[in-house]
Parts: sequence; C-alpha cells; structure tokens
Amino acid sequence: MGTKRLDWIDIAKGIAIILVIVGHTVTNPSPLRHAIFSFHMPVFFILAGYTFRPKPWRELVSGSVSRLLVPYVVLALAWQVPTFLMSGAPLTGSALTGGLETLVFASGVDVPGLGVAAVGMAWFLAALFTSRLLFNALLRLFDGREVGVARQGVVCAAIAFGGLSVSRFLGIYLPLDLDLSCYIVLLMWIGYTVRQRGLEPSVDKPLLFIGAGIVWLVLAALSGLELSSRRADGFVVATIAALAGSYCVCWVSMAVEKLKEAPVLGTLERGLVFCGQASLAIFAIHAVDWFIPWQTMPLLMTLPASWLFASIIRCACDIGLAYVIKKA
Repeated sequence: MGTKRLDWIDIAKGIAIILVIVGHTVTNPSPLRHAIFSFHMPVFFILAGYTFRPKPWRELVSGSVSRLLVPYVVLALAWQVPTFLMSGAPLTGSALTGGLETLVFASGVDVPGLGVAAVGMAWFLAALFTSRLLFNALLRLFDGREVGVARQGVVCAAIAFGGLSVSRFLGIYLPLDLDLSCYIVLLMWIGYTVRQRGLEPSVDKPLLFIGAGIVWLVLAALSGLELSSRRADGFVVATIAALAGSYCVCWVSMAVEKLKEAPVLGTLERGLVFCGQASLAIFAIHAVDWFIPWQTMPLLMTLPASWLFASIIRCACDIGLAYVIKKA
C-alpha cells in the first residue's frame, strides 16, 4: 500500500475523537457512555497498530518522544498547573514531588495506595508512547525468532492479561502506564496483523458489518471496558466487543470514504477526514476544556436531551478551535 495516507483511517479517527468528546459529556453512568467506552479508545490503538512499522530504536524513540512524550508533558502541565493554582494550596516541596509523581505514573485515575493523583486525559499519549516501544520490541523478537502468527497472538494475549491483572487485581500501577500498555499492545498487534494479512473490512460485505454490530451490542452489554481505570470486566468478552465495535467503525469509515465526490455527503467525508488528521489537536483541546461545566450550564439544562445539545456544542467548539489553529 506504500506510504499513501488512507482517508478511511482518518475518518475512523475522526469518528472516534467525536465519540471521545460525547462520551465525556453524557451522563456518567449511562447506557450511551457504556456503549461508547466499549470501543472508542481501542479504535485508536488498533489503527496505531495498523499503521505501525518496525523501526530502528533510535528512530522510533526520537519520533515517539517528539510526537507523543513532549505533547504529553505539555498537556499534563496545561491541566495540572491551573488545577493547582485554583486550589489555593501553597507551593511546597511535597507539592512539587506530587506533581512529578503524577507526570511519571501518567495514570488516568488516581494511583491506589501511593497517593499519586491522576494526570487527566493526557494518559493516552503516555500510554501510546510506552506501547509503541513495547510493541516494537515484540515485533523484533517475533521476526528474529520467526514466531508464527498464532503464537504471536497467544503471547500478546498473555501479556495483555498479565498487565491488566497486575493493576486490576494487585493494585500495582506502573510508571508511564506500562501495565496498561501491555493490554494496548494486544490491540496494536491485532491492527498490525490485519494489515499484514489483508483482513480489512470491505463495504462489499455488509453481512459481516451487521454480524459485527450484533456481536458488539450483545457482548458490550455483558462486559465493561474503561482503559484509563484499567477496567476490563470480562477480559475476553470485553476485548471481543471492542474489536467488533472497532470493525464497525472502520467499515462505516470505508463506506463514507466512497462518498467524497457526492455533492452534500462529500462535505461530511471531508469534515471527518479533517477531524481524523487533527485528532491529536482536538484531543488536546478537549483535554483542557474540562474547566467548562458543559453538563450543568443553566441554559442547556432547560432543554430536553440536554446531553445532546451539550455534546454538539462541545464538539463544535473543540473541532472549530482546532480548525482555526490549523488555518492560522
């Protein structure tokens, strides 16, 4: 396929980033939030694996630091510093140590037993950074020892289960989300293998899309997945639900890609492509818009389905700001 950028991948990322915003705006808990969380973050990690290429360590580390680790630190500070200033707490040595620990652990939720505060949504960037390094090491190991695809799957599944078990059942969270990255590696391996084996969804096979949708609906209702808190209720069922939901997103993205020349729907296609290409910027903007009380604005609260209007306004603000920054 060369290095040509694929529109359907950008569309899938665009759909996923919109779902991230909606998932953080609707009532918690709610059936809609549960459904969104069952697959919206796995989409990003599966696509990260799909586009991944094994690289020399110097090239991989250099690129990952500049594209992920530096933005992680900036985004984390953009959240943590205003939060600290608004708290009115004095700036002490222990406060600085606590802030450094938060950056090092990069956890989306408070670290149990250690008193380390959550870093906020920036966890995603740190986890992807660590996952890329771990996945590159695994691929080099697989290629060096000529490990077959079936054994690769077993190894990745075992690593994923082990990583989640360390944090979920033992309460041990590792720096830079290494425990969570063990699970993310499995999702990346699936995306990588899909590309290597030519197993991408096809819009010419709608029955597979319908079947995947049914599997997602059933299994998502029987499980729970929230990666930031290391929650995978029903490891196998939750993972299959995430894969089925991600398959549906990719299928829809390929179908939307075919509409690029349509008079009206082509605008939707181009809009989603932009959202996908600017997904990191939109994510960063969304990560610091938590200071706005979207769900409790008096004007919105008077409207029926207030969550819907809040989600639309929040998406418009985050995406619109990313568009303005790009054009500036």
